[in-house]
Amino acid sequence: MRIAICDDERLFRKELSEALYEYFGRLDLTCMEYQDGKEILEAVRKGVTFDALFLDIEMKETDGMTAAAGLRRLGVTAPVIFLTSHVEMAMEGYEVSAFRFLGKPLRREKLLQTLTDLRTLIQRGKSILIRCEGEDVVVALSELIYAEARNNDLRVVLADREYVIRRKLSDFERELSELSDLFVRIHRGYLVNLQHVIKNHGMEVFVSNGDVLSVSRSQMAAFKEALLRYVRESAR
Repeated sequence: MRIAICDDERLFRKELSEALYEYFGRLDLTCMEYQDGKEILEAVRKGVTFDALFLDIEMKETDGMTAAAGLRRLGVTAPVIFLTSHVEMAMEGYEVSAFRFLGKPLRREKLLQTLTDLRTLIQRGKSILIRCEGEDVVVALSELIYAEARNNDLRVVLADREYVIRRKLSDFERELSELSDLFVRIHRGYLVNLQHVIKNHGMEVFVSNGDVLSVSRSQMAAFKEALLRYVRESAR
């Protein structure tokens, strides 16, 4: 994931980037810092892309609102979070489809809620390409309930359909892990999307389409930890 921080205060950029790395993890995130709106516009013109942008509204040369408008004209659709000490400026943000407004100085609980919502939005919009019966099919990650290994094949289960593809579960797991942290191995034969877990009872996991999956003893602790973390973060 690549996130831009555009703010003319160096110490504030450092504070925010450290908070982002703490939340998302250094292996899953690259923070790119800019001190003025014109710099981020130039970066986009050169082909740099972002999954999300934090823009300070009050910068000396090209402010956040102006930069956001320019980014939208350049075709940037990534969510924009404005940073401001003046709440009354929030209404203008809706003209450039602002995702959130965060006050300065940052309040930790507000930032955590924003990051949780941001991660959900980004992951909901991601998809994976699978090849089935000679066709390439685009599957949204949010629709993928679980994957099941069947000998040399892989059964990919969605709410309204499923695909059987020639693929190893370990390879599929590796590809998904680069896109999302919501997919967890619960058994040597199952990979489940935490978003679709309804409950865990004993050595079984009940998922949103009514199926019941087995959890191996070796995977139970890691699964419970991941599920608890997901529930806590979703409740923020």
